[in-house]
Amino acid sequence: MNTEQEKCLDTDMPLGLTRIVQLRFEFEELTRGFSMPEGSDINNIDWFLQNGHRSNSLRNGFQEAIEIAKISKESSKGCTKTVRTGKQVRVF
Repeated sequence: MNTEQEKCLDTDMPLGLTRIVQLRFEFEELTRGFSMPEGSDINNIDWFLQNGHRSNSLRNGFQEAIEIAKISKESSKGCTKTVRTGKQVRVF
């Protein structure tokens, strides 16, 4: 897996949208069958980084999944937007 930082042509994001989607797909494929909550969102990545080692650390692909989760988490920082309620929500 090549985790070099890429610049997207139309944003200041460290990773382009295509690369982010690719990493998310790889994460989902690697963690298929792991013990973790259902769904595919940034909250699951947070959970995996904090708790995933408990029952998954000996599974094939665990270390690669951790690396992808860290990259996804890092790329989501700053991806928030204020909605009509005035609250900030993650947009990822």
